[in-house]
Amino acid sequence: MKKEILYLTEYLAKSENEQERTFYALLIQTLADLEVYSPTKFTQAQIGSLMSRQGLNIPSSCKEGIQALDSLFESIIPKPLQEAKKTLFMTLLNVNFPKKKGFLSVSLDLFLSQLEPVEKSIYENFLAYVSGLNRALALFFILGKEDTQNFTPERLVAFGESLHGKLLEFLFNEEETALLSQGLKELLGVYLSLYGKYLYM
Repeated sequence: MKKEILYLTEYLAKSENEQERTFYALLIQTLADLEVYSPTKFTQAQIGSLMSRQGLNIPSSCKEGIQALDSLFESIIPKPLQEAKKTLFMTLLNVNFPKKKGFLSVSLDLFLSQLEPVEKSIYENFLAYVSGLNRALALFFILGKEDTQNFTPERLVAFGESLHGKLLEFLFNEEETALLSQGLKELLGVYLSLYGKYLYM
């Protein structure tokens, strides 16, 4: 399963879709910078061939690849950690959209349908940051479970902080970064504590 996750991550990092390629390439480069992972030199087509030879499904699109990756993460990440992440996300929405929290108590779909265009844009950017961070930390968690000697708590923090800076640059403009940087840095700390608790307990 770990091999399939790495194949999918590198497959997405070599994608023709620039937005997906950029994020997954950042993710792999951040792991490489910490000297805990060595990326392959394979092209996307070569990775697809390797997956095929090993009986793994080759995604037909970026969206399918991301869904497959998320499913694998979900099957490995401990249930209490998944529940804690969901609770944290709902709390963040309640705090950041106080006038809409009544809709959120009914359903996420109803909440989303009530957002003004500006609020929706904020939500989408916030979701992109949280999703990117969670996918990255899930990958670190899975690799770290098998190699706690190299995937130390210090490296988890360094990985999170490095990725935080890259995600801000990737997702937000200069003005948004100035407004959101501190709050998102605090949020990063909460996520690092969550993953660290289940990785090193």
